Amino acid sequence: MLSSGRPPAASYVIIDAENVDWAVSNVVGRKPEPQDRVQFDRLVSFCETHFPNPVRCVVVLNARGEQLPDAMIGFVRALKSAGCEVALLHGRSDQKVVDLGILKLLEAIRTQRPGAAVALASHDGADFAAALRPLLEEKRQVAILGLREHVSSRFRELVPSGLEILDLELNAKVFQRPLPRLLPVRVDEFDPALFL
Repeated sequence: MLSSGRPPAASYVIIDAENVDWAVSNVVGRKPEPQDRVQFDRLVSFCETHFPNPVRCVVVLNARGEQLPDAMIGFVRALKSAGCEVALLHGRSDQKVVDLGILKLLEAIRTQRPGAAVALASHDGADFAAALRPLLEEKRQVAILGLREHVSSRFRELVPSGLEILDLELNAKVFQRPLPRLLPVRVDEFDPALFL
């Protein structure tokens, strides 16, 4: 499955773009504007500094059929120019196409790329936490990239096993402008000057 003809990557970043967009929509309270969306070139740059190189970023998308909709063509081109590879998938209406594709990628990385680091940009622990557990048991570097207030409790349960949770805004700095988030702050880090 991972035989692209290129040498294997040391790290694989799998991006569930629809799930990330869902979390951003929840934060901004509307359909995100371009300034609210992930800047994928920044995400690639962050991953190249945080994970072992070479890094391969793969965005998994539901193409919704055998022909790519015109509305998606520009987005796919932008992803490719940002340094991402795009897995365009389609399936039956009853299939969770993106989730199935991500699960297949995670399994292929586990079985075909021993030791490779894995980062998953998604908040969906119900579908993916169980697939990350074997990677953590192998003592690989494994991370979740997301907005921390939307990261599934199932992912948080894996933190003692070595899962790293990285915030797309605070750690990776992938947005053009600050998101209007309601984030609790540790009392030890609380700056009362912000309220004076």
